[in-house]
Amino acid sequence: MAAVLNGAVLAVLCFATLLGASHGYKHLILMHGMLSSGAEFNTFVKRLQETHPGSTWTVIDIFNNSKSLTPMWLQTFVVGQKMQAIMDQHPEGVHLLCYSQGGLLCRSIIQTLPRHNVLNFISLSSPQAGQYGDTDYLRFLFPTYVKENIYKFFYTWKGQLVSVGNYWYDPFHQSLYRKYSLFLAELNNQTINCTQSDEYRQNFIRLKNLILIGGPDDGVITPWQSRYVVCFYIIDLIESDVFVL
Repeated sequence: MAAVLNGAVLAVLCFATLLGASHGYKHLILMHGMLSSGAEFNTFVKRLQETHPGSTWTVIDIFNNSKSLTPMWLQTFVVGQKMQAIMDQHPEGVHLLCYSQGGLLCRSIIQTLPRHNVLNFISLSSPQAGQYGDTDYLRFLFPTYVKENIYKFFYTWKGQLVSVGNYWYDPFHQSLYRKYSLFLAELNNQTINCTQSDEYRQNFIRLKNLILIGGPDDGVITPWQSRYVVCFYIIDLIESDVFVL
């Protein structure tokens, strides 16, 4: 929880910078992380009210707690439709602030919504390049597995029914990842037959700003470089495999 609050304070500062550079306040959409709910933004919203009175926001409060383990493509469709309705009410554009798994979910929404009007996307400690690590939540959910062998479950059709299985990126079993990953491999243009890469790219580059926040002391997203999108190396996003056709 402390990491969430500290990240929220940092996000406030980033968001304040964005607001200062724009013409008036834009509506803010917030998306929570795995095994959580919209309530994790309560501190952030309070801080936002204090620092930017008059700003408006919507907290996406669905797929909460255990329901956040729903497959990522289903979440993308449902949350994407809800976000599109909000965007239609704010044709001047919106900002997205998304935490942990929610940040990856928001990227999938941006890449798949042809009519999105997202100006600034803040991804707060999100597994943009996938997850590979023995974190507390993994040990809680799958106590009989460790990172070296959980691929045996995640890279099956049953494993792909769990959200974290959709973005489990095992660097030692790439062929299985490319074969079984129904979500991250397609989103990152890492499948054999990815037919929507150009569409994903065009939707994504309509963003005005992309802000990726994270660091080595998080203790949740591993490896921590995954917050910066591409295959555990910090390189230019557009020139990475994610969007190279």
